[in-house]
Amino acid sequence: MKFCKMLRYDLKNGIRQKFWIYCLFFVICFLFAGNFYAVYMRRIDEFLNETASLTITNFLFYLFQGKEAFSPELGNAFVFPVVWLLIFLLSAYVTLDYPFQNLNEQGIQVITRMQNRKLWWLSKCAWVGCCTILHFAICYLTALLFCLVFGIDISFQYAEYVNVDILDMELEQCTKAQVIMLVILLPVITSIAINIFQLCMGFFFQRIYCFLFISLVLFASTYFQTPVAIGNFAMVKRSIYCVENGMRLTDGLFITSAIIVTGILFGCMMIKHFDILKKS
Repeated sequence: MKFCKMLRYDLKNGIRQKFWIYCLFFVICFLFAGNFYAVYMRRIDEFLNETASLTITNFLFYLFQGKEAFSPELGNAFVFPVVWLLIFLLSAYVTLDYPFQNLNEQGIQVITRMQNRKLWWLSKCAWVGCCTILHFAICYLTALLFCLVFGIDISFQYAEYVNVDILDMELEQCTKAQVIMLVILLPVITSIAINIFQLCMGFFFQRIYCFLFISLVLFASTYFQTPVAIGNFAMVKRSIYCVENGMRLTDGLFITSAIIVTGILFGCMMIKHFDILKKS
């Protein structure tokens, strides 16, 4: 019961504090969808002979395509996947301030009254998870709204020619479950893992340094194809269905889940001896 009350308190205050960012993110996602659709419409004459139609899944592939592994020997300039980066950087930024910012006079009183620091930490971890899910829910609902407005099919099927010609991405034929893993489950759980890790860093560093480090991890993920840079698991173009020796979905689920669980347990141990007066 104490945990539920604490979580309700965190959700109410933490989300309200970042409400303007969620509104901004809705606008950004709508602009991304509009840009993709505009590119499609400019080239629609090329697709007149194609039978498969554009679907919401093509939009999600666009948002979470990421970038193919960079090969300097090919002589191509490195271009950051701006759409992908912005989605994940905003998710990290939204969850950056509130947890340890909550250690003001009122927050300390709450911890003292509860007499259980572990519940305080678990509530903050749950808050991070809920805020991350809300962040991506806005992304998916914006794509859904855009497709409803413009009469685009709502389906986990997808037009392969759109992937090839517009996204420059050759994807194996995926099942519905695999598509859900690629564009919903892995992006969300990867972002939660990144944000929980950022939360744990708050025990040692100021928030700005935590965010800079997470930003570095995300930028490194766009350059290096390695499980160590866990952003790779949230890129469709790095998946095993897109490139040989790509990221396996099961590996992504295991590694990101392990980071989340380890981060929660680590925080439970750290919070017992953490100097909350100094942090506040």
